[in-house]
Amino acid sequence: MHTRDDLITMLKHFDLEEIDAKLYIGLLQIGPLSVGNLAAKMDVERGKAYRSLEKLRSIGLITTTLSNPVICKPVPPLDALTNIIQRKENEFITMQKIANKLADDLKEITRNTDQVSAASVSVIQGRHNIYSKIGKIIQESNSIIYIVTTAKDLVRMYHTSIPEKIKICKGEGGEIRIVTDSDDASMLSIISKLGATEIRVGKLPSKSRMIVEEGKHLIMSGGINETMDMNDDSDSVLDSNSAEMVENMYSLCEHLWKRSRVIEQLKKMSK
Repeated sequence: MHTRDDLITMLKHFDLEEIDAKLYIGLLQIGPLSVGNLAAKMDVERGKAYRSLEKLRSIGLITTTLSNPVICKPVPPLDALTNIIQRKENEFITMQKIANKLADDLKEITRNTDQVSAASVSVIQGRHNIYSKIGKIIQESNSIIYIVTTAKDLVRMYHTSIPEKIKICKGEGGEIRIVTDSDDASMLSIISKLGATEIRVGKLPSKSRMIVEEGKHLIMSGGINETMDMNDDSDSVLDSNSAEMVENMYSLCEHLWKRSRVIEQLKKMSK
């Protein structure tokens, strides 16, 4: 059973702020209430409660009566979350439909400049942005890619599109090698669902992540906040195609790979 804080964190994946999640959970636990009574019971300032409940109503997590005072009633959890998913699916379909035309229009107003081929180094901020970049590198690769990171980071990756990207990469002849720091059976059972070519367990240099594509690309970070919050904007990585940096980190990953333990059970689960 997840704690209340865990539930609030998980609801953030559905674009809910902490106060939104708190009020929705409160309604589920207590039952239908007026805005004033709910604000008092949840110790939330009345004006903030009004704004939050209006948001919850607009995205389909609560319904309200026409009575005076207005009574707020929570929509059953599965129906509520499905409402949000369907809205996001519609937004995604809309973006897909206009993407090509929009790209062409933006290209028309783009100033032509000489393209300089040089190594680039940049910083990517925010967990969603980081996982999107990792997924893009994996999807477009047909080489060996090392993913060296903590077990919790890999569990978070499982809840993104990265498993689908790994499948595409392997279909193009690529190879995904994972080195992680925990042999906890419950975590490894989730990590195996990423679909990597092979998973090994060993000691990491630090609580950090390295994603290195042979001869091409590198993503690396310092310490990682191990919460499951996918909206963690404090998470950041260095992103580079510098040949020297890629070669050095790839050699380190190969070294860690050779020193890590092969677990036969994991090989079976990852197939």
